[in-house]
Amino acid sequence: MVMQRIGLVIVRGLLINLLFSPAMAARDGHPNVILISLDQCRADELHLYGNSRETSPNLDRMGREGVVFTHFYSAAPWTAPSYSSIMTSQYPSRHGVTINIPRTEDAHRPDAVMLAQLFKQAGYRTAAFINNSVAGRSITGKGFEEYDEAQMRATSITERWSLSNPEFHAPAVTQRVKGWLGADHSQPFFLFVLYFEPHSPYNAGPEDDLFKSDAYPEMTNTGYDPIGGRLFRLATIGDQKAIERLRQLYDGKIHFVDRYVGELLDTLRSSGMDQNTIVLLLSDHGEMLYTHPEDYNTFDHVSLYDPVMHIPAMLWGAGVPQGKRIGALATHIDVAPTLLQLAGLPPKTDAQGESLVPLIEGGRQSVHSCIFGEQDVLEPLRSVRDERYKLILNERTGVRQLFDIQEDPAEKQNLASRDTKILDRLSAALIRWRAENEPPANDLRKRWERWMAAGPTAYTVDEVTTGAHMQLNGSGWQMADDPSCYKEACYWSEPAGKGEAPKTAIWREENPMLGAYRILFWYGRLPRGGVATDVPFTITTRDGHTTSLHIDQTKNTGAWHEIGIYRDPLEVALSTAANGRVVVDAVRFERVK
Repeated sequence: MVMQRIGLVIVRGLLINLLFSPAMAARDGHPNVILISLDQCRADELHLYGNSRETSPNLDRMGREGVVFTHFYSAAPWTAPSYSSIMTSQYPSRHGVTINIPRTEDAHRPDAVMLAQLFKQAGYRTAAFINNSVAGRSITGKGFEEYDEAQMRATSITERWSLSNPEFHAPAVTQRVKGWLGADHSQPFFLFVLYFEPHSPYNAGPEDDLFKSDAYPEMTNTGYDPIGGRLFRLATIGDQKAIERLRQLYDGKIHFVDRYVGELLDTLRSSGMDQNTIVLLLSDHGEMLYTHPEDYNTFDHVSLYDPVMHIPAMLWGAGVPQGKRIGALATHIDVAPTLLQLAGLPPKTDAQGESLVPLIEGGRQSVHSCIFGEQDVLEPLRSVRDERYKLILNERTGVRQLFDIQEDPAEKQNLASRDTKILDRLSAALIRWRAENEPPANDLRKRWERWMAAGPTAYTVDEVTTGAHMQLNGSGWQMADDPSCYKEACYWSEPAGKGEAPKTAIWREENPMLGAYRILFWYGRLPRGGVATDVPFTITTRDGHTTSLHIDQTKNTGAWHEIGIYRDPLEVALSTAANGRVVVDAVRFERVK
């Protein structure tokens, strides 16, 4: 039994620690527990999850020395909901954080109990090193006696959010964590380390850029600007070499952070602390990497497709079986029950998840018949999956996608119209789950309104750098660089020809826009050739109402052009059904108080 082996190892480790290193002794025989998260890390880019590139030598060793969960999934595709599910053992609709960056201190439902609170109540010392402020105090702070939010170490607002700020990157963070581990620990501890990497931009140094080919080998990705983000722009218009180069750089960023995870594990090994410490490593969500350009031509982490939802998870340390791979369904809400049981502590009474210890011990083959996923960011999506099939529901459009994950792991063949019995079964499970978990629509709106009121009053969606909030549909888009364009870069297309379906561009903001918004459009000039005088635009609002208009792109170039004020806008769309070239540039949403 895993728990018995852990207990024996803990006793042996405790005696060793008492004799040779009092600072590492754990009180009452309870093991230390460390939770490590790699931000924005998709499972199949790790070597031990099937990537032919050797991206993760230290994680590979961790997997050989421990337990790997091969079918572990995120509860949501965005940072704040995911970490909230990890810490509460509840799905987002239950704990209340369903969108990204809730900006008030009361992010979760008032009765939400966090994992760190339970460890603290049990006599554990609790500490966190958080290196992505989207998962900051309002999301993960409760219950931690020591809380190092790295971005808050900056001396200025500009430095705090600068991607070049070294304080929240792996080298500096690892040194602080190693220093903390070397301090006096006369009681067992629960430590949470959230690495920012391999989060975009994919800018690891040359020593980690190991996977080059003939795909733009000299191009790098240094940030969200027209120069540093040029690979993003090329990939957005379907350049396959740019997509391959970004994947190489992403794999290099994994290789980079893998080194520092290895340093932490080596610290545990060399100090003997591994004899009395359990480590669980996972991620909050994965990454699209342009795998579904028909829906999202982005590197980012929108959607409930598996490149975003399938994440690594592995357990390592005292008493953990070596080299075991578990294929049962598991998810974020299982983290808290598992760690509490491994620590010998009482279960979390409001947990929706299950302990994975019975899977590790071999007493059970599964703990879930179905697991679920949620997205309220960008557009409302829900998913349910069993061991073979997965259903994704677009709540706004009603479109359902059914995939046979065993036969079609890339999720390209929608079986919804063919396998109606499976569709009905999973749809029924999703309906039941939503009825049990989701709050009334009015309550959810009030919560979002409170968060939006605390946030910025305006959003500019230019997306010449990332494509995360803008969707280009159709082939043949081209890029243009001109000082008159927003951030000096834009896209453009020839008009739709006779009998040809027009291409479209859609702008959306990630968080809900509730209330009245002034919508403005920016379009620059093209370096060569004229543009259309009758570009069709459509504004869609949350109630389903659409407004259509035409814009003369030969006028008011290089400046904001107001379209109008709309209540609860969802998206702005453009069509190439015009009388000349069409420019796709920036849209601005300004909340009108």
